[in-house]
Amino acid sequence: MGKVSLVSISCLTFNHAPYLRKCFDSFLAQKTDFEIEILVHDDASTDGTQEIIQEYTEKYPGIFKPIIQKENQYSQGVRGIAVRYNFARSKGKYIATCEGDDYWTDPLKLQKQVDFLEDNPNYSMCCTNYSEINSAGEIIKEKGWGSTKSAKTITQEVIFKKYKPKILTSVFRKESVDFEFPKEFFESFNADNFMCALASNYGPIAYLNIITGHYRVHNQGIWSGKSKIRQFEMQLETFLKMKNVFLKKEQQLAIENRIYHIRRKLSRLYILNKDFGKSFSLIHQLSKTNKIDSAKVFFGNLISIVR
Repeated sequence: MGKVSLVSISCLTFNHAPYLRKCFDSFLAQKTDFEIEILVHDDASTDGTQEIIQEYTEKYPGIFKPIIQKENQYSQGVRGIAVRYNFARSKGKYIATCEGDDYWTDPLKLQKQVDFLEDNPNYSMCCTNYSEINSAGEIIKEKGWGSTKSAKTITQEVIFKKYKPKILTSVFRKESVDFEFPKEFFESFNADNFMCALASNYGPIAYLNIITGHYRVHNQGIWSGKSKIRQFEMQLETFLKMKNVFLKKEQQLAIENRIYHIRRKLSRLYILNKDFGKSFSLIHQLSKTNKIDSAKVFFGNLISIVR
């Protein structure tokens, strides 16, 4: 097996000026026996982010390769931005991902993950544990996936049923994402989940139980800045689209199970928000596929919450 010569780092930015130097410096601090390229996509930031990108591009020519949008793509409904703008131009054998408000804490992160993927060619990607921090950089959760998580492999079924790799810790084998993505992916709000599921068609995902990065939870975050209700709504919309792509029987069953639990959770959140109409409507949808008494479930949820 030939030595890896290049790894691409995909970084999405939007109004990340207070955090971006920390992110970029964590990329440059990586100790590797391969070269890196840093593919930055800025979605028309207005807070000084673009000036920081220009500063690093001038200081590290040939490493930083930015795309600076003049109009915000996300607000125009463009989804799958990392795949569309960064993955498509990557030259590395592997693609690592981290957004501009997050950063890596382990200078050997890339080397450890690439070494694993080189030794295990059947795996599609590799992820790790992480810590959650607030906007001030203070740790609010030391181990994002807890201290008891011991599984070394995340299968596609696990992604459908439980969770996906955290994108800031993920390294993809380029072969696993080097295809024409379905249109449903680019219509999805929760593209990270969709992307990891598609990559796992290539093979399972490795999980290394080490902390290699900090995920920032703050009000301006694309995901963390959303309300709990909106997060579940986005998940529901995504899994409904995934159901049109993953058509094998076992895939359909796993996705339907996830949709069921998302709807149950969302119906309770609607009740807590006093949006009883949305809650009953959602439970009524459940009744069509799961043969439940929608009125009974609705009032059961209402009573349990009141108590």
